[in-house]
Amino acid sequence: MLRFHIILFWTFCCAFVVAQQNTITGQLIDGKSGRAIPSASIRMLSSDGKIVAFKSTDATGFFSIPFNKDRAGYSLEVNHLGYKKYHIDLPKLAEHFVISLEEQAILLEDVEVKSKPMIRRLGDTLAYDVGQFAKEEDRSIGDVIKRLPGMEVSESGRIKYQGKEISNFYIDGDDLLDDRYALGTRTIPHKMVKDIQVLNNHEHLKVLKNKRFTDQVALNLVIKEDAKMKMTAEAKVGAGLPHQYESELNNILFNKKYKMLNVLNGNNSGIDLSNELIGYNRENTLARLGTMPINNLLSSGTVAAPPLARHHYFFNNSGAINTNNLFNVKRNWQIKSNIQALYNRSHQNFSGQTDFFTPKETVSFSETQRSELDEWLAAIRLSANKNVEQKFISNTLSLEYEKENEWVTIHSNQQHIGVKRSHLIRGLSNQLEIVPELKNGKIIQFSWFTNYGSKPQSLRLEPGIFPNLMNQSLPYDATIQNLDVPNFFTRISSGYRSPTGKISQYYGVNLSVESQELSSGIEIEQRGVVSLAQLDSSTNTMAWQRGQYLGNAEYGWKNNRLETALSLPFGFQQTSYSDPTYQLDERQYRWLFLPNFSLKYRAWSEDELNFNYNFSNNFGNIQDVYRGVIIRNYRSLSQNSAQINESNTHAFAFNYRLNRTFDLFFSNVGLKYSRQHREAMLSQLISNDISQTVLLPLPNVVNTWSAELGVDKYVMPLSGTLKLGTNWSYTDFKQLFNGELLPFQNFSYGLAPQINIKLWKRIDFAYQGSLQWSLSRQRDFAELGNSIFSATQHISIPFYPVKGAVVRISGRHLYTRQSVQSDFNYFFVDAFSRYRITKWKMDLELNLSNLANIKTFQTYSISSNRQSQNNYELRGRMAILKVIFAL
Repeated sequence: MLRFHIILFWTFCCAFVVAQQNTITGQLIDGKSGRAIPSASIRMLSSDGKIVAFKSTDATGFFSIPFNKDRAGYSLEVNHLGYKKYHIDLPKLAEHFVISLEEQAILLEDVEVKSKPMIRRLGDTLAYDVGQFAKEEDRSIGDVIKRLPGMEVSESGRIKYQGKEISNFYIDGDDLLDDRYALGTRTIPHKMVKDIQVLNNHEHLKVLKNKRFTDQVALNLVIKEDAKMKMTAEAKVGAGLPHQYESELNNILFNKKYKMLNVLNGNNSGIDLSNELIGYNRENTLARLGTMPINNLLSSGTVAAPPLARHHYFFNNSGAINTNNLFNVKRNWQIKSNIQALYNRSHQNFSGQTDFFTPKETVSFSETQRSELDEWLAAIRLSANKNVEQKFISNTLSLEYEKENEWVTIHSNQQHIGVKRSHLIRGLSNQLEIVPELKNGKIIQFSWFTNYGSKPQSLRLEPGIFPNLMNQSLPYDATIQNLDVPNFFTRISSGYRSPTGKISQYYGVNLSVESQELSSGIEIEQRGVVSLAQLDSSTNTMAWQRGQYLGNAEYGWKNNRLETALSLPFGFQQTSYSDPTYQLDERQYRWLFLPNFSLKYRAWSEDELNFNYNFSNNFGNIQDVYRGVIIRNYRSLSQNSAQINESNTHAFAFNYRLNRTFDLFFSNVGLKYSRQHREAMLSQLISNDISQTVLLPLPNVVNTWSAELGVDKYVMPLSGTLKLGTNWSYTDFKQLFNGELLPFQNFSYGLAPQINIKLWKRIDFAYQGSLQWSLSRQRDFAELGNSIFSATQHISIPFYPVKGAVVRISGRHLYTRQSVQSDFNYFFVDAFSRYRITKWKMDLELNLSNLANIKTFQTYSISSNRQSQNNYELRGRMAILKVIFAL
């Protein structure tokens, strides 16, 4: 099957190359002067007037259009402002010809533009015409974005343009959803959207536009005028087998004064609603509070999630509400609320075999796990801002809550263990920013961010584990690990910016204070009596503080095509931590210098070269210096004996983006290198019964190289997009395992072809592949090397039997080959159909998934000296019939 997909992919590529060999060429000249006419629009039309090919003449008036069809019924049309339209049937033309255009005076107010290019560029803004890229099978704007040339959308919904993640997602210029835009791309109907704009070199603060260096990319949806006049609402109700349901109610309104997108939904069909609650660009998300967050230190097991779409293995019963409302009020003020809440109850079944290799031994352990999860999530964000050319004022208040309880039954290496894990997150943060422009053109910047969060966690294991450590080798009923790490962080910064003159300047100061406390204890329970574990180091009562005082000088220079920026942060940092239980009272003082240099060069009219270098320091946090033992899961203990885990990184990045808007061609190439020097190394001590990690004061250097290449082309004769992405990475590092210092090298190579074309008038074809080669080996011990080849391929064939109906057959092929194991080969088949009843404003949808009824899935993974083989329970065959009403 893999060979068939590869042959099919190259067949289409070859067909495209052959199509390029038959071309129609010509030249446009002025009928009076005989001079060449550049930038004229040349369109190839079918018999029903549809555009099948499009080109613009170059500076010499020349054009060349690939055309590999019978000329009968096709015609050529020439348009240029100031000249009469020229139209001729193709059979009357030679292969190469000269067209003489006649001048015509046109009053601009009488000109009516009836059609426009698929993609238009105006300065740094690129606009895609949604109507010309949308297909009958599409429902939301996210469906259209996936096939746009130059765009990339991950399965989680994260959007990239030419390899760079977008920084903002606007709806008619307003940032309604912040960076939680997955809800918008899934919910907003594509028929509401006129254009999708890509904003290159984007600056969110209007007062700083063109006044400081930026290489960010943002997306803006331009809403149609008629769609702004009324509220759009939909109700979706679905039911199916076995015992499945889906429901959703949403309402949308996007006008100048008020924007809203509110959704209430629930399902038990494997749809994970939490993806729409967590932002893509926030450093501190719902489960990560503070600048140096403490995430889940405690876990229920060791098996990772499979490389599958989540709905295949996510057994859930979920409900969520997501409300987003924005008001544009007087004096350019904007008031916004984003409120999300989720309840989810789910269960999952995993099993796995993990092997650790060294030159002297192989350590293996197996695990079978059945888990049930009960969780509540809630987030409230209230903000007010004024973003105009003279000033920017913003204040955002955020409240976050998460409660999670998990019950797990584990069978591992002849042991049966019951686990209960729980945590509770409560967080509060506030961000204030004031950026006014003075009368002399100078700019003052001030910001103040404050955050407080706590996350008590607990882990209960039955029967008690590690009796030789915890209870003098005597068996006991239960082990209980309790843990809490409250965190307080505040940062105040202010600065003065002078954007005028040949060199723009900024001088600022930054003060931040962070405080954390780690309290933990291990208890044992025997016959209903709870007592402290017999282990000497079973508790932690650590206090940790850090203060940072930075000055910053920034300089920018811009001259025609070249723009550079140099940032020179410098300052002082003090860190202290203490724990009286271990007579620990340490302090660290460091001078900081963190230079950053960026360069941007605009080559030709649309190409851009970017280079960046930065030096950074990382000093870890409280979880790197605690001394007492913490039980991380049923088989893992963790503690530290090192000082602060200090590291520094030199990072270089080069990127070149080549664009040809008129040719609908986009490409980018990126190269990265980083060298990280760490003062401490994580030591792993693993046996068949226990895993211990200790941070030791041993230096380690990690070198990482990576490269990527992306090429996108919209092909008019195929009415679709061809994409090809490639990537390569290499990492060199050392690892301390069971007392041995082992040098490792990791290699990765990837190829990602994508085709989205029209086969015939009523049939489309889509293919998306990901081929990945991975190699991990221990230097000087070739026999310890592990290599894996994996291929993930999607094929989709939508066809349209009658007006208003679409039927889609799709398949997903997953293949894994590993040298010492048998191959894994899976093929999932899904079917979808939709029929639109226009008179009733209603759609009927039938979704059939996993028709082959695959109920188990196996994977391989490798990392340094570790190899894992995991097994997962899948949902099996499902059928859901859904009715969608437009309200």
